[in-house]
Amino acid sequence: MRAEGCTVQQLLTAEAAAVVKQAVNLARRHRNEQVTPLHVASAMLAAPTGLLRAACLRSHSHPLQCKALERCFNVVLNRLPASAAVASSPLLGGHDHHHHYYPSSLSNALVAAFKRAQAHQRRGSVESQQ
Repeated sequence: MRAEGCTVQQLLTAEAAAVVKQAVNLARRHRNEQVTPLHVASAMLAAPTGLLRAACLRSHSHPLQCKALERCFNVVLNRLPASAAVASSPLLGGHDHHHHYYPSSLSNALVAAFKRAQAHQRRGSVESQQ
């Protein structure tokens, strides 16, 4: 998933990179070992203009249902494995300058999701050329 000399954020659109950055920060706050799709979904739901929150509200859900979903995500995130180690991940664009905790890696599930999205995007660009 890593291109030579590139972080994941450099391979994404600005909006997607911002969500990944929020997910990394969320994993760091929870001291989780890896950034998972759950971190990404939680970041998308937590932002006032987040994609998941907007989808939730467009589906005619009550705003409290979004808040309940956000709380469910927090419960699950609190149960993910935590790490006391300080790590730096060039894949995530993490730096260890001030000894802040950075998640060590992307979960296999999140890498697979990125790869599926890239494949879908490539298929779409090939279809649009035909």
